[in-house]
Amino acid sequence: MSSTQSLPLEGESVDAALVPIREISRVTGVNTVTLRAWERRYGLLVPQRTSKGHRLYSRSDIQRVKEVQLWLGRGLAISKVKALLANQTLAQNEQVIDSNWIQLGQQIYTAINNFQRKPLERLIADTLALYPAEMVADYLFVPLMDDLAGNEPGMSARRAFFSNLALEMILEAQARQRQSAAGERILLLSPTEQENPLLAQLFGYSLLINQHPIEYLGYLNPQEALLACQALDAKIVVLIGYDTVNAAGLQLHLTSLLEKSAAQIVVVGELIAPFPALDLAGQPAVKPCTNQQEAVLFINQFLKG
Repeated sequence: MSSTQSLPLEGESVDAALVPIREISRVTGVNTVTLRAWERRYGLLVPQRTSKGHRLYSRSDIQRVKEVQLWLGRGLAISKVKALLANQTLAQNEQVIDSNWIQLGQQIYTAINNFQRKPLERLIADTLALYPAEMVADYLFVPLMDDLAGNEPGMSARRAFFSNLALEMILEAQARQRQSAAGERILLLSPTEQENPLLAQLFGYSLLINQHPIEYLGYLNPQEALLACQALDAKIVVLIGYDTVNAAGLQLHLTSLLEKSAAQIVVVGELIAPFPALDLAGQPAVKPCTNQQEAVLFINQFLKG
């Protein structure tokens, strides 16, 4: 069947192995917005269509998305992935590494350094349209925030310029996604009052485009965090942070939630560093995740089965 043909009408024979876009999103962790962008702009996917125009994907499409994710994670530009996958010999070469994330970071850093709002907006918007937001967080925003963490003259201004502009764009993107979010609620919390909210809000955007309702409340002490969890009837509580955190304080948060709520707890980022020192033996209700990609995949699987 060609990509221009429609599938049979209801009641006629349809390949049972074909799945809708929400299922390929669940299995791969790539949101539906990005999957459509890969199809429209680069022809990376050619789904079949129902008579009503709904996309349907095969097992080979699922495998292809996973291969795309693999190469993007290695730093290959999205514009180069199709040609690479078409060359099976090249695709098997483990040495093929591209500097896409480094190049993107350099372009964004140049715009930040020169306080160029419009170029920076275009770069961020285009990157978020083509790459999963959690991948953007792990490979682009986290390194950028590290680069902007210095105290030399002008760095605080550049850091504020980037953080506030990017946060503004992410909050606007979140607002567009909230109407389609449904199901179990997720509570996002920061571990300290000093934590920059940018990376947490970008993670929240990743969850929203995967159609999970989220509430980001920043830092709350253990008692307030528990109150919010219970009031929101949160299925999952995410503690996300990228600065140094006090192990004892993190232990208090986790203990309070474990003892008095039934929520699954997900811990993301640098917060997992003190885990060996915590009293968490035999606690399946706490899932440490090194990065946002791992956390989004876990949450998708946990909530969608």
